Amino acid sequence: MLRKDFLWGGAVTAHQSEGGYTLDGKVPAVCDLTVTGEYSDFKDGIDSYHRYEEDFDLFQEMGFNAYRFSLDWSRLMSDEGVYNEKGFVFYEHFIDALLKRGIQPIPTLYHFEMPAFLYEKYNGFYSRKVVDIFVELCKKIVDRYHDKVENWIIFNEQNGILQKGPKMFFGAVCPDGVDTQTFDNQIMHNTLIAHSLINEYIHQKGGKVMGMATVVQSYPETCHPLDTLESMKAQSEAYVFLDVFARGHYNSYYFANMKNEGTMPEILDGDLEILKKGITDSLSISYYMSTISHYGEESLTNINDVVIKKNPYLEMSEFGWTIDPTGLRITLRQLYDRYEMPIYIVENGFGYNDQINADGQIIDDYRIDYMRKHLEEMKLAIQEGVDCRGYLSWGPVDILSSRAQMKKRYGFIYVNRENDDLKDMRRIRKKSFAWYQQVIASNGEVL
Repeated sequence: MLRKDFLWGGAVTAHQSEGGYTLDGKVPAVCDLTVTGEYSDFKDGIDSYHRYEEDFDLFQEMGFNAYRFSLDWSRLMSDEGVYNEKGFVFYEHFIDALLKRGIQPIPTLYHFEMPAFLYEKYNGFYSRKVVDIFVELCKKIVDRYHDKVENWIIFNEQNGILQKGPKMFFGAVCPDGVDTQTFDNQIMHNTLIAHSLINEYIHQKGGKVMGMATVVQSYPETCHPLDTLESMKAQSEAYVFLDVFARGHYNSYYFANMKNEGTMPEILDGDLEILKKGITDSLSISYYMSTISHYGEESLTNINDVVIKKNPYLEMSEFGWTIDPTGLRITLRQLYDRYEMPIYIVENGFGYNDQINADGQIIDDYRIDYMRKHLEEMKLAIQEGVDCRGYLSWGPVDILSSRAQMKKRYGFIYVNRENDDLKDMRRIRKKSFAWYQQVIASNGEVL
């Protein structure tokens, strides 16, 4: 039996959904600089800038009581120190439209939407100057909406900083002559400072923070002890952030490792005291897949997309991600054993190139099967003592993927557009729409 106040809903980003690319003062963002041209771009999204009320009506029909979205920094700041009132008004109406439908707004303050001019001028979160700029922006956001918002997420998947690959999602490129691991650790440290200062301010205003990380469960490839050590190392990339959210300090393993490797970032006087202000009210995770670890090999890279090692015991999606519902249960138990804090699942879902059949329907039984099995494992973890308080599906309405691909669809609602053809963007309920509606209505009893 789930809590009566269990959160059911979905999650999106602004840049993958809104469109309105040059409207009302919006400027290019660093996520635009990750577009390869292989698929599409983020300029049109699914036009939720104009159609969000239509989408919210569908979410209300499904029974959502929570919705996670991002506040696009590049819509709120058109130049350094220049705030865009039209952007603030847009999000005020957006939040009010959710509240009107009984849906709790859960804003994410950073989801890869830094204005590109801050990359060009300062190299993004590699610079403490950008930390200061971001903190001041977030204070203005919290001042504006704190009476409408209870729960906030500050950074999306912050531990992605430590995944092997470019860091443009955090607005930074490694300078010549700088060790790449030291560079990653510097961005990690700077964003944790930003997190802690914003966390403190949200608490001063009476709000709550859900500290977020993405967790890719990592199993040792063999029973060789070195593979177990490699697996522990892979998991530490999430723990280094979660430990700040739960304990207010770096974990001893990662801090010692930075010293031993000579990859310690610049830590200013007083920084470790600032981290003590970073303790959040709950933890939140995105979970999609697991990988396996072999000593001396990378178990996950994120260069053009997330690439993991194949597990011979698990199936893979068409996009090369393992389907591992039991891994979610393991993850929830590990995190709760370690932290004993409330946990929310704020991203989970199944990407697939859905097709409309001859009857105009989208029969996505594969998505229902994926999500049913993950929810079953979540419920088992709760029975085993985990305090899990919510489940938000990723992309409840089809949006562009993080690589600007429209064919990787996650939604319960089909959007009629393709990579290179916007069509009419009509919304069509998939089979999973009615299934998720039933799940929510029964508070997870009917799967």
